[in-house]
Amino acid sequence: MISKKTIHAIEVCVFLAGQRGMGYVTTTELSPRLSLSISYLENILKPLKDHGLVTAMKGPGGGYMICGDVSLVSIWDIAVVFERTFNDVPLSDGTDAMTLASYELGLEQIVKDTLNSFTLSDFVDYSSVEVKSYAQEMGRFKFKPLPTPIMPKAPNSVFQLHMSF
Repeated sequence: MISKKTIHAIEVCVFLAGQRGMGYVTTTELSPRLSLSISYLENILKPLKDHGLVTAMKGPGGGYMICGDVSLVSIWDIAVVFERTFNDVPLSDGTDAMTLASYELGLEQIVKDTLNSFTLSDFVDYSSVEVKSYAQEMGRFKFKPLPTPIMPKAPNSVFQLHMSF
């Protein structure tokens, strides 16, 4: 019933909630830490931003940050952005959602109540928040690490060449 995209969105929000005091988090930082591609992350973050769960800032020092108090944001608030409920789905024959099987409506209500009972703060462990930022790990300009230089064992000049014999 809950899609993988919704589960990934919840993981993104939990991660952003854990990094709240660290400033904005870029998709470049999120991608390796959550094992998701940057384009997929952007597809998740855009609806979250449109619904006011995440804020974004462009430019240097920009990125994404969770909005509001994490103890007030329920998991259902995140899931409802990506999941359609029976109340949202118009039926093709003109009947209303009440004619659906009662177990379908009951199951949806159980999932909704369960996800409403948990907030983002329930899943964030503030004691294990990483202190190092991505910029500290990769460097300011995010260059690839240079290979170790190879020192030749041969003579460096003609004058050193005669000494080796």
